[in-house]
Amino acid sequence: MSDSKDNAQKPSASTGDDKSGNNDPNRRRRGGRNRNPRRKTETPDMGKEIGATSQRSNAKPQVIDRNKSDQNDDNSEDGARRNNRNRNTNKGKGTAPARNVKATPVSESVQSELADQAALYANDFEGSSSRAPETIPNVLKKPVIGITCGDLNGVGMEVIIKSLEDKAILDLFTPVVFASSKLASYHRNAINRRDFNFHICDSVDDIHRGKNNLINVWEDNVELSLGTPTDVSGSYALKSIDAAIAAAKSGEIDAIVTAPINKHNIADGLEGFTGHTGYLASAFSNEVLMLLTSEQLKVATVTGHIPVSSVSESLTEEAIINAISILKDSLKRDFGKIKPTIAVLGLNPHAGEMGTIGKEEQDIIAPAIAKSQSKDAIIKGPFPADGFFGQGFDMKFDAVLGMYHDQVLIPFKAIAMGTGTNFTAGLEIVRTSPDHGTAMNVAGKGVADENSFRGSLFSAIDVFHQRTMYDEMTKNPLKKQKDKR
Repeated sequence: MSDSKDNAQKPSASTGDDKSGNNDPNRRRRGGRNRNPRRKTETPDMGKEIGATSQRSNAKPQVIDRNKSDQNDDNSEDGARRNNRNRNTNKGKGTAPARNVKATPVSESVQSELADQAALYANDFEGSSSRAPETIPNVLKKPVIGITCGDLNGVGMEVIIKSLEDKAILDLFTPVVFASSKLASYHRNAINRRDFNFHICDSVDDIHRGKNNLINVWEDNVELSLGTPTDVSGSYALKSIDAAIAAAKSGEIDAIVTAPINKHNIADGLEGFTGHTGYLASAFSNEVLMLLTSEQLKVATVTGHIPVSSVSESLTEEAIINAISILKDSLKRDFGKIKPTIAVLGLNPHAGEMGTIGKEEQDIIAPAIAKSQSKDAIIKGPFPADGFFGQGFDMKFDAVLGMYHDQVLIPFKAIAMGTGTNFTAGLEIVRTSPDHGTAMNVAGKGVADENSFRGSLFSAIDVFHQRTMYDEMTKNPLKKQKDKR
């Protein structure tokens, strides 16, 4: 009922003439231009006319009293005219005359930077095309993918079991989980997946293609407390990682998919540990880059898991050049981009505002971009990070390179949370992981979402095939003959 009252049409504020039956539409239009009745009552003369009119039309006496009160400032007609002639109280004796002010053009360097900034948004390209699969020789095989268990008290084993219980997935790859049969049994019972079984192996030599394999990395009876990270849940998660690395180095597996870990409880026992990416880079002696991928976008960071207070001092031309190089090569080799397009973000708000808010863009980032230009890639930047994603500029590029973790991980997870994949670019072995953590709050409850982990498995398969095809096509390049003179 209240809605009907609010939406009901209100009666119009009509004059006395309207009441007498005058429905002239032109009069109503003219009256609608000045809806504030006080605008015509500011001068004494107008007030007199209105008062007189009000008396003739038998208007309410309140109108006359209001207009009379407005006349108290000046009761004479001559005073009203003088006030109207000199409306600007500052105009008079003693004021400075108006000056002609000429603008000085900005410097050539500022003009050049403004032109460069405008050129950043004048892109006449969309993301580069990928290599057509039909043009690539058939060199594919079903890969063997090693899977780490993650933190023993987290959701790692749960999302692994949920992802592998669909037997159709075994047509795509052979899974090998590095953990313990006791751990798997504990989690299987906790989430009521008692019908799911692993083929238990002592080594990779015992794996069975077409089955879900699990290698017993330890026989210890480890105390478990689902939902609570402990020292043993971290140290035994590291045992799983080390076993997968050893199998990858020996060529027994083709890729690694890592379940989420708790960095803190591993770092307590291993000084300097900051996560999978750095640990794998050290194990394989590779320069790597953390690359988050989804169907919507790909983002990477120059600096990894370091405090924000250390970001600026960690940024160098060399670090940015290396990051661009790794990202470009990975887009070509791992994702099939013929001529990758990369957007590079600035560090400071508004990309430094031409040095007003910070000089890292001018002194470090822009020179690194200039030195990274090549014929086989398109690299643009530095872009202001605040409006880049909101305006959809990320859709024009194959990947976006940020300066620090949260600068690109926040928009990525806002867009692709639960469907994204963490990929380690530059690593000699294919490695992926889900885009979420250990989720201790839901561990053992059977409600963990396995979609991101399943996507990590599919991504590892796709990258492995793409990398295999790229390597096959480029292993014997034709040498360009020298011109005969």
